[in-house]
Amino acid sequence: MTAKRVATCACGQLRAECEGEPEGVWLCHCVQCQKRTGSTYGANAYFAREQVKVGGTAKRFERSSDSGRNVRIFFCPECGSTVY
Repeated sequence: MTAKRVATCACGQLRAECEGEPEGVWLCHCVQCQKRTGSTYGANAYFAREQVKVGGTAKRFERSSDSGRNVRIFFCPECGSTVY
């Protein structure tokens, strides 16, 4: 049986379903992850695009990282929950 993971926002309008195992899981304690989560770190699981199905309407926020790569954060425009 293939693992299935589902993430939803607080109001349920936005969801992401992931099939299979993630390519990696990381904890980050940079200031930007602290701001995003309101915690001392952010936990992140990374899946290949073909493993993910998204439903609902999302709003995107993009910023650069310390490594110079762009980071895209998608959240619900209704309740503000970060989903992916």
